[in-house]
Amino acid sequence: GAYAVGELLYRHTFHLAPEAMALFPPEVRMKYKEWSADDVSDEEDVWESAALRNLFGKVVNAVGCTVAGLHDMGKLVPMLTKVGMRHINYGVSEAHWQVLAQALDLTLRDLLGEAFTYEVQQAWTMVYQFMSSIMIEGLRL
Repeated sequence: GAYAVGELLYRHTFHLAPEAMALFPPEVRMKYKEWSADDVSDEEDVWESAALRNLFGKVVNAVGCTVAGLHDMGKLVPMLTKVGMRHINYGVSEAHWQVLAQALDLTLRDLLGEAFTYEVQQAWTMVYQFMSSIMIEGLRL
């Protein structure tokens, strides 16, 4: 599900922009950790972070929600704007959205294989550009 896709997404993101790891120190990752009695995961290792799988899974879900919400722009645009506004507090820059676009492209290519045609790539690119442009506007507010 989104958890596994999230792992691929954050790995691609950090390969493309290793400096982005600094945006996710342990205290940030702990906010996205799902706690259970049998959980023994160590959040010190960014590459094996259950919290980052969860957090980047949320990114994947946000893209999916954008697709699902395209029929109701009156709700979608304010929601995406607010998400962008929140990210100003996290040290995110506009350039990070471009890195995430590249990472999403690589992730989809890995997952879909031969089914990742030019048309599929263009469709996902269009959705992500739409979504990120609104969030970037929120970041600028």
